[in-house]
Amino acid sequence: MTPLFHQQVLDIIREAVKQYGSAAALSRATGVSTANLSRWINGKQIPRLNEISPIMAILGVAPQGPDPEPDKDVCFVNAKIAPIGEGITPPQSEDYIAAPMVGEVGAGLGYIPQDEVKSWFLAYRHHPAVRFRRNLIAVEIGAHSTSMQPTLNPGDIVLVDRDDRDVLRPGHMMLVTDPDGAGMVKRVSIEDKQDGDYRITFYSDNGAKHPPMVYSLLKDYAGDWDKVIAGRVIWAWTDVREK
Repeated sequence: MTPLFHQQVLDIIREAVKQYGSAAALSRATGVSTANLSRWINGKQIPRLNEISPIMAILGVAPQGPDPEPDKDVCFVNAKIAPIGEGITPPQSEDYIAAPMVGEVGAGLGYIPQDEVKSWFLAYRHHPAVRFRRNLIAVEIGAHSTSMQPTLNPGDIVLVDRDDRDVLRPGHMMLVTDPDGAGMVKRVSIEDKQDGDYRITFYSDNGAKHPPMVYSLLKDYAGDWDKVIAGRVIWAWTDVREK
């Protein structure tokens, strides 16, 4: 997560401790260990969103990014059921969430123009990778995008949580934007230059053909983290017919 987003998470944890009177009381109410609460509050460890979701749930809050919530609840209308599923209770709409699907280059920040939406991607909201997440977008890897092979191939679809921007843990696969605003899926690492600037490195799984891309937060993004990271890749669908 970005430093600003990390601060929002810390504020939520501290507010929860304040409301419950102590870390021990909050632990009993949420099932989150006091050891984890102590490490998070003291900055010794950065919590993942799924780890603090019980705390956010009892407060009824969530860290707020700059982006609107693009996904929608699902309403099945005479859903077509595969032959093998005939006679089985059909899926319940409340168990699914629909995320707009866009192309990789157009998957930037902010609102998604209607003409950029290629389709809608249904995600089972109780899947461990999706549970407690809400600000989702599906991204189709570009037809000529080979930088993340063999992990991701052209035509694969990834699900991105636009509220999860944890870049303090190196190596996460993220949806990022270059200084011109074009979206791309890369792994990310950052280095604090101790002068107010950060060295940002986007690197590929196919490193032999796609060398790392290095940027300056101040020089290339005007110091705005929200222009760098669009979200974290949490799930992927791949076509295995040719594998």
